[in-house]
Amino acid sequence: MLALLVADRCHRILVIVPTDPLREQIAGKFLSLGVLKAFGIVGEKASYPVVGVLKHKPKNLSEVGDLFKRCNVVVTTMSIAAGADRSIQKMMADVCSHLFIDEAHHIPAPTWRSFRRNFEEKCIVQFTATPFRKDGKHIDGTIVFNYPLLKAQEEDYFKPINFVSVFEFDKVRADAAIAKKAVAKLKKDL
Repeated sequence: MLALLVADRCHRILVIVPTDPLREQIAGKFLSLGVLKAFGIVGEKASYPVVGVLKHKPKNLSEVGDLFKRCNVVVTTMSIAAGADRSIQKMMADVCSHLFIDEAHHIPAPTWRSFRRNFEEKCIVQFTATPFRKDGKHIDGTIVFNYPLLKAQEEDYFKPINFVSVFEFDKVRADAAIAKKAVAKLKKDL
């Protein structure tokens, strides 16, 4: 997403994610440009994008205009974007040059598909690490980059998992017991 923002000189992007934690994570990456500066992909003096985080459904068109016109990137969840009034959804599409959809394997869901229709005249880029669905529904679009699981295994991105059991039958104490065991394992690994 960050590389495309820079390479395509995107004017204004709406980034849709499925969850609040992912919204915060993605917004943070845009704010810092991730590793693009550290790796010299963009110059040290390159400007950072103005990033907005939409945490509630806009109540009116002026609220949309105020936020979106001040930002290069707006990050929100699909429940917020798709839950907004149709006129507000249309305005979001009107003021944005690009729509980025993260976790795009959700796109066959009616809410996601309906919201995306607002952007049919815009550049839509969908990102997912799980391009196939168990229900067999098709994730449309053209695949421009594919990183196969086999290649990730060959490049040693996967490490063995060592199961450590925790026996605590009292549900009130279970989380604390798991946390204690996890901290002990981390200290041992260090």
